Amino acid sequence: MLKLDDIRTLHGYQVHGDTDGRTFYILPKDVGSVNFARLSNGGLALRFVEYTHLREDGDNQFGGFIAFDTELSIPLEDEKNITVDLQKEVDDRFRSLNLQPPAVQIAPINWTDGTVKLILTEDGKMIEKIRGAGKPSLYGRNIASFMMELSLLGTAIFKKALSTGAASAIQVVYELNYFGKLPKMIARGEWHATEFYSFFQDINTEDNFWSEDSYTEIVSSSRYKNDVTKTSFDFIQIPNLKAEDQAKLEKDIRDHIMKQLETKVQQNLLKEIQAVDPNTKELREGQDIEDIRRTISQTQIADVVVGWEQENTIIVNKNPQGMLPTITSMKDANNQPLKWDDYYLNIGVDEFLKDLTVRVQVNADFADLPVHSVEVNLNYPHGPNAAVKPHVFTNPDDAKTFKFIVHEGIRKYKYSYKVNYKDSQVSFQSQEIETDDPSLIISVGDLSILSLDIAPGDINFGQVDRAMITVRYDDAGTAIEKKYNMTKTAANFRLREVLSRPRSGAVTYQITYQMSDGREIKTSEREQHARELNIDDPFTAIKTFGFRAIGDLENDIASIALAVDYVDQLNNYRQSTQLNLSKSQPFFDWHFPVIDEDSGTLTYSGAITFKNGTTTDIPETVAKRSIVQVGNRVADFLEVAVVPDLINWSLVKLVNVSLSYADVPNGVNERMDVRFKSGEPEKRWKVALKDASKTSYAWTSTFFLQDGSRKVVGPNNEVNLSIFPELPS
Repeated sequence: MLKLDDIRTLHGYQVHGDTDGRTFYILPKDVGSVNFARLSNGGLALRFVEYTHLREDGDNQFGGFIAFDTELSIPLEDEKNITVDLQKEVDDRFRSLNLQPPAVQIAPINWTDGTVKLILTEDGKMIEKIRGAGKPSLYGRNIASFMMELSLLGTAIFKKALSTGAASAIQVVYELNYFGKLPKMIARGEWHATEFYSFFQDINTEDNFWSEDSYTEIVSSSRYKNDVTKTSFDFIQIPNLKAEDQAKLEKDIRDHIMKQLETKVQQNLLKEIQAVDPNTKELREGQDIEDIRRTISQTQIADVVVGWEQENTIIVNKNPQGMLPTITSMKDANNQPLKWDDYYLNIGVDEFLKDLTVRVQVNADFADLPVHSVEVNLNYPHGPNAAVKPHVFTNPDDAKTFKFIVHEGIRKYKYSYKVNYKDSQVSFQSQEIETDDPSLIISVGDLSILSLDIAPGDINFGQVDRAMITVRYDDAGTAIEKKYNMTKTAANFRLREVLSRPRSGAVTYQITYQMSDGREIKTSEREQHARELNIDDPFTAIKTFGFRAIGDLENDIASIALAVDYVDQLNNYRQSTQLNLSKSQPFFDWHFPVIDEDSGTLTYSGAITFKNGTTTDIPETVAKRSIVQVGNRVADFLEVAVVPDLINWSLVKLVNVSLSYADVPNGVNERMDVRFKSGEPEKRWKVALKDASKTSYAWTSTFFLQDGSRKVVGPNNEVNLSIFPELPS
């Protein structure tokens, strides 16, 4: 499709590029491209008739009649020169990428509709303003036919303007519309966060036999945090969109990006890295380690990127115009000046009114569509001189003038046409239609032709290796099916198929994507009504699922292993991943592209491994929301402080406190022993509860005395959060 931002000026013409990189469109000049149409013999398609006597119709007086064709085209020599320059441009671009340059193609502009008008002025004043054919041909040379009866003043001005001087005062204005693609509108939001923590500890202990022991300890730690948020918005002003609507569109896009970014940031916030406890008593006394060196560093990184892209296709207006030259200033095919007398006729009114002159033109793209010819029959069925006159049209620039003898002032006639197609026995025959239009344009278009242009849209060939497109159409019970293999180097296709009857339904298509990583994605069947089919990526959104470990990761759960599957059965699309949650990685966010954001189901299964060596299976479960919590759900915690302040260390060498908690219905059975020597501080025991109302636990103290004996106190049932072991008297 024509790109509005891919533009260059060559030899005075505005030239646009196409999305395929090798096709170009030459726009006619705004001024100077309009001229009289030429016949095959080199003469002008023009006839000027001046009445011998005025014709009166009520209060109106008419002095003459004129019929002529104008054209809007690019001279062949100019097109050749432009093509040479474009080929150099394409060669340089492709060779810089180490690719073989393709041949440049000059394509006709896809005019969607248009009108043409004629203005005659004298001394700056408008004498006549006449709309001609209503619509130009829109194909080939864009021929427009004018046929009109002139006022007395108009006849005199036209005659003088066309027969003398270098330029007439007759101006022709084309008002044309065509499709063009705007540059992409891009919105992007980014969030980058990092946290770094380092800890260093060095303990050196020396036992000296002859002197006092020495102890040296060095401890240092550092922490660094940083997060950066960036947004960028590259908006394109959409023509014909009101300023307030454009502002609202931009605001909605900004709000959408910021909301997405905020949501993703909340899901990916870094948890505080826990500081390392410098207490090494357990290492030195429990494990009898004297010299200790610990270097610990942890880094956390989180990145969030959200984006939005959109390409808009709009209808652009183009108004090429110009003043027609005089007849005597132009030359024929032999480079000889044209003569005014060859185009002028003086005739009596009565004689003129006896003739019905109809100028016929066919609006059909003979070059692009498989149209071989159009047979037109004009039927004047009135009076003794009734006649049927045929003509065969083979290109959009053909124009044929039919003449009939009028009977009793009846100027209505009938016409029909037959469309013949290339390499086909199929044809289309119209019904007979009655009209009195002296300038008849028959619009054939893509009647009885399946016409579809397939081109890449928003497709990333870095992700997609190829897209296999199947196009289907039901032609009166006969299925038409075509397959196309779109790749980066072969991305544009044209479907032109002759039908047994005029097209009445939609084309259906289905795409199978072969991804660069080997995956295959098959879309559902879709309908297409427009003539141009743009192939986009299979993905329409980014899906995010967050997995969160719940439970006591400090004392109870060692790890949670999960196997996760996302299945979109409607689009035959699957994604899988495996993950492991633990104390060091308690959360995981899974991002992946999806074909349909509202379709698809996520299931997961796995196993929980506990620190005591046991495991529990997680059955296959369907996720009901985007945040998935797995593990042992904790209703509350029981945390007990064991305080040794009441122990008489002159009698006791060591104390062992055994604690136990049992919740049989919920499968909880926790035990722990804590030991105390003289001078040690209180110790804590923490249990995850599944029933917050059940807080009773048992404890027993065993005292190892200085004399070698021992005493046991308990078991005791307790609900208090602090216990004080004490040697009984």
